[in-house]
Amino acid sequence: MAELSVGGNRVQVKGVLLDKDGTLLQFISLWGRWAETVLEGLERELRLEGAELPEGPGFLLGVELDEGRHVLSHDRFGPLAMGSPSQMIGIAAYYLYRAGVPWNDAVRRATDVFEHANAGNVLNAKIEPVRGVVAFLERCKQLGLKLGVVTADDKEPSQDHLTKMGIRQHFDSVVGDDCVSHGKPYPDMVYLACEELGLEPKDVVVIGDSTGDMEMSASAGCAMHIFIDEDGRFQQKPASAHVMIRSYDEIELLP
Repeated sequence: MAELSVGGNRVQVKGVLLDKDGTLLQFISLWGRWAETVLEGLERELRLEGAELPEGPGFLLGVELDEGRHVLSHDRFGPLAMGSPSQMIGIAAYYLYRAGVPWNDAVRRATDVFEHANAGNVLNAKIEPVRGVVAFLERCKQLGLKLGVVTADDKEPSQDHLTKMGIRQHFDSVVGDDCVSHGKPYPDMVYLACEELGLEPKDVVVIGDSTGDMEMSASAGCAMHIFIDEDGRFQQKPASAHVMIRSYDEIELLP
């Protein structure tokens, strides 16, 4: 057990659960080009039906595009930030269905678009870690804390992302949306991760960059819910968070 201190809050903890995208790795470094590829693929499918992407096509995934349709940023409250892969495929399939494609074909074609984007994503992406996260993970391990990942992404690609970043070995549990019946903001991921770590939710803190992370942590009864906003896009913490940080340097860990 160690003492975690941040923003005037102190708790005794045995483990830390972290979201992946935007919490361990810089979001756009992994998902920017992926989102562009998905939108390009979906646009091709729609044009086959005489349709187009809607005005403001980035809204479909929750990303902001420049005039050349390159991703500039993402919406922390949007599908790409908080949704599961199956939920995003459902959104894409809806636009094909609306263009006259039978639902079963719409789902198949949307799935093909997403799988094409997935195929080269890990290989080609230059994944950047969030500032200070590697040192934080190493400090946790020095103190004997157990670490887990709880992500809206699926488990297998998540492990590939962690491996490419060189930090997979730090985690004793990786729980993806495909591992549970109910994803974020439900507590299922926390419960499964804690089971795999041999801990109780009251003994862990959750660190994440979305309100879904904070609500998941709160509903599971975790010791602390830490909201990280590296880009400084929020003026105040979400209501469901105990504290907001800009950097992992703000967290102090003591034996």
